[in-house]
Amino acid sequence: MAALTKREFTELALDGSNYLTWALDVEIYLTSTELQNTIIADSTSDAAQKAKALIFLRHHLNHDLKNEYLTEKDPYILWKSLKDRFDQQISLVLPQAQYDWLNLRFQDYKSVTEYNSVLHKIVSQLKLCEQEVSDKDLIEKTLSTFHASNLVLQQQYRAKNYTQHAELISALLVAEKHNQLLMRNHNARPIGSAPAPEAHNVAQSSNTRGGRGRGRGRGRGRGTSRGGRNGGNKNHNSRNKQRQPKHQGQPSSSNNHSGQQQACYRCGCTGHWSRTCRTPKHLVEAYQQMMKRDKTQPKNESHHVALPEANALVNADDDDLMKYELEDFGDQE
Repeated sequence: MAALTKREFTELALDGSNYLTWALDVEIYLTSTELQNTIIADSTSDAAQKAKALIFLRHHLNHDLKNEYLTEKDPYILWKSLKDRFDQQISLVLPQAQYDWLNLRFQDYKSVTEYNSVLHKIVSQLKLCEQEVSDKDLIEKTLSTFHASNLVLQQQYRAKNYTQHAELISALLVAEKHNQLLMRNHNARPIGSAPAPEAHNVAQSSNTRGGRGRGRGRGRGRGTSRGGRNGGNKNHNSRNKQRQPKHQGQPSSSNNHSGQQQACYRCGCTGHWSRTCRTPKHLVEAYQQMMKRDKTQPKNESHHVALPEANALVNADDDDLMKYELEDFGDQE
């Protein structure tokens, strides 16, 4: 890796497969260092310039290839020997480049950039083989290989009479970009459908519905406060109590369920709250009297005596309850 970093370009391969590009790189570099005269016949360069050119050539040869020309001390002789040996690469590269040129079609590529890259690669191979390709040839190759469905588009480009291939490629790139934007807008939503509402419009409409419909939003808060002062809807207040956080001392749903299993302090029965107790008044009074009487008894007996008697009174037959209620009604009259 260290030797590769010191080289200005890739070394010449042992089989000479990259001789055409290697020879071009060598000529460019020697010209930049004013050593181009060292690789021509009847060179007027001095010994120091020839030594520098020879070191450069040997440094960019394959290791085995360098050993084959180990005794060469003149850069011109080394250059000529390599050219005579690998110059037949032109006859190998040219047929393939010509075949690729004949079979190149614009319609075979998905994008203009991809087609243009392949086109210039083939043209470069042809130029290395001393085959010149003009802009007129490039324009004709591009326009004549359009897809058959783009016949009208091809005629429009021909009518513009482009003289440089770069201008035609620029026009094709712009048209391709516009087509992509057109297809993106077309596929954004079905034809005839309304555009999707923006995010802030959705939020605004939801807030409007919450303030006007079903007592939600700000209106619900005002209604709740008035109802709390004036004895409003009980279900409404109970829902507000359930929504309060637990740290404020309000019982949760599990506590509410367990609280219904405790005895009602009015009648001593279970299964309901004291505020929803529907036990007749005379039974409540009887239970309260028993509770007062039990307070005078020992603590270990009061609870066991009060609860069975209260339950017995509450579990009386409906006929007895109706009888007691009718008698009370008659006494009041």
